[in-house]
Amino acid sequence: MAYLKAEELRPGMRLKSDFINEEGTLFLAKGTTLTSNMIERIKDLNIPYLSIVTDNGVKERPSRNKTTYQIKTEQFLKVYNDSNKVIKELFDSVQSGRMLDLDGIRETVSVFIDLINDDENIVPKLQQIHITDEYTYYHSINVSLLAILMGKWLKMPAKDLRKLGYTGVFHDIGKCRIPLEILNKPDNLDEKEWNIMKQHPIYGYSILKKNKILSNDVLMGVLVHHERKDGSGYPLGLKEEKIHTYGKIVAVADIFDAMMSDRVYRKKRPPFQVAEYISDRSFDSLDPYISRIFLEGISRFFVGNIVRLSDGRIGKIVYIHPQQHTKPVVLAGGEFLDFSKKMEITIVEIIG
Repeated sequence: MAYLKAEELRPGMRLKSDFINEEGTLFLAKGTTLTSNMIERIKDLNIPYLSIVTDNGVKERPSRNKTTYQIKTEQFLKVYNDSNKVIKELFDSVQSGRMLDLDGIRETVSVFIDLINDDENIVPKLQQIHITDEYTYYHSINVSLLAILMGKWLKMPAKDLRKLGYTGVFHDIGKCRIPLEILNKPDNLDEKEWNIMKQHPIYGYSILKKNKILSNDVLMGVLVHHERKDGSGYPLGLKEEKIHTYGKIVAVADIFDAMMSDRVYRKKRPPFQVAEYISDRSFDSLDPYISRIFLEGISRFFVGNIVRLSDGRIGKIVYIHPQQHTKPVVLAGGEFLDFSKKMEITIVEIIG
């Protein structure tokens, strides 16, 4: 892929990605072969750069000509892929019965914290990663990043951010002891299988306690991340203040990422549907303050995002209601759509 200025475009070049105009409508679709008339129109719109397929000898532009967001996204994705290797080795160690080596995880979590301190807008970047295989590894990375992000928004000290990062990485380590036929079952689990699955927080706690390399806060966060304040969670059925804060934070991160991801037994849900679910659950099972801080935080970054609607239109989020973080206003085809009002259409996907 190359990023080219309008004056560098030539007829016959193809667009690498959709081009959305300032009104939030699709101007040129991904894969479009440019004509002379199209190029003149692009010049009239004062577009600084367009991404072009590099199959005609076009050399990729140096990174200095890319936007700051593009550079940060590329850096993020590189760190993300490198981190997956570390997480996979971690799970392999547990499955083979070896003692855990925390050095790689310490470095990984430090990099996660640096990434978030540099740019908190990680949710759109996570959405660019579409993984169905090795879900547990990628999910562990995502939950770690989201937990650190929430800790920062909750104004927790640096030592807690690091511990939250560890808790996110290790929260599902107990699944190493769950049979693969249960983990990868494409249908709903039966009662016996579900009771086995509910043991994974205990298995995780036991693995980490045996290795004696992490603080009790991290161990407790791993143990209680499926507990709920109304007592409906597992494995211990704890309520309210008996649930460690790390567990409450990881619970929100876990739900958000799991529902936003494709699984073997269901498709991912649209982002605002997931946010609505977390908002609803904050009244009974999730911590209301942590949920509110999380929804407030991510909503700041949704403004300006390009979205696909259930009626096929492409739109742009132009406003988020300060008291209704899951109800944006979208500009699509010259029409303002206020999702705080009853709508027949929904936001299907954030695409940029």
